[in-house]
Amino acid sequence: MNRHFFSELPPFRDFARFTADEHYCAVPDDWLVYVTDVVNSTEAIASGLYKQVNLIGAASITLCLDLLRDISFPFVFGGDGATLCVPAAARAEVDAELGRLMRLAKDNFALELRVACIPVATLLAAGARLEVARFELVAGSSLAFFRGGGTALADRLAKSEYARFAVPMADVAVEELAGLSCRWSPLPNRSGCVLSVLVVPDASTPRLPELLEALQSVLGKDLEAANPAVLNQVRYKGLWRILCEEWRFHRSVFSTSFLKRCIEIVLAVVIFRHGINVAKNSFDSRHYVQHVGFHSDYRKYDDMLRLVLDCSLEQADALEKVLEGARAEGRIHYGLHRADEALMTCFVRTMQDGGHLHFIDGGSGGLAMAAQQLKAQLAAA
Repeated sequence: MNRHFFSELPPFRDFARFTADEHYCAVPDDWLVYVTDVVNSTEAIASGLYKQVNLIGAASITLCLDLLRDISFPFVFGGDGATLCVPAAARAEVDAELGRLMRLAKDNFALELRVACIPVATLLAAGARLEVARFELVAGSSLAFFRGGGTALADRLAKSEYARFAVPMADVAVEELAGLSCRWSPLPNRSGCVLSVLVVPDASTPRLPELLEALQSVLGKDLEAANPAVLNQVRYKGLWRILCEEWRFHRSVFSTSFLKRCIEIVLAVVIFRHGINVAKNSFDSRHYVQHVGFHSDYRKYDDMLRLVLDCSLEQADALEKVLEGARAEGRIHYGLHRADEALMTCFVRTMQDGGHLHFIDGGSGGLAMAAQQLKAQLAAA
């Protein structure tokens, strides 16, 4: 078992090469794939719980990052859930931690989190491949890109054979969602709308790089310029509002961990809302704000191209026309969702470069709602 095989993969920085063979290697066949998703997320989003859905989906990643600090493992955030790969030796720990997250989701958020654990060997035996590449955001922070059909099969098995692969819910909730927060107000669009895009290529014509080039041509710029995670005009939430939201991140408010969070919230509000840098020699708040976009996952790939883009309404129409043309040619299936804003869920270990990661989704459940259109297209096909 190579606990660090993912961090030892040579990284790449040019997103346009996200399908290049030289970047990928097989996930070890003695590892496990965890698939998490919020049950009935569409209904929860429709009732206004899209922020909570995002949070619980991201928490299944961040809890494992905190739990398995000595293991480098790949993961991808999907809006209402996540996929992550861990070594089989960590199964007992991960099962227990995600079981406790299921309990917290139910007790504090009234959400049902489904967690399935599928051996990589099971996916390989079914004819799928599971390969991963390491896309480096900045030094010390990377995203995992998957290909080979393994994650798609794992997602199907997690739903169709859940009883076989289910992780049981614990009797006691996780103590806290350490390092996780959602303290910035929604990210307003700068150009007209925030477009959530999902694209699945046809297996016989997987020409996604060409499609990406066509999408960038419509935008008239690189994807970096369409990154929604720009904080210049975004307000940090107030103290009371943050406290009202984040008490639910803890099993109990009568705990040392919640007291520490309260102190940390006060300091964060002083720094980011009132612009008072209380640690000038060790922390540059302006640098942190300006570099959040470089630490965000607004573009990713796991057998499916996932994008959250800030664009004009005319560009959104043109992008949809390009995608519809490719679908009519039998090259892809896709899902789209338009919103006025994007949401950002933050995982912060340190505020230095490489010490924080920001999960981006379109407003009103962007990626999850785009998935509904995609599923309808796939079902019709």
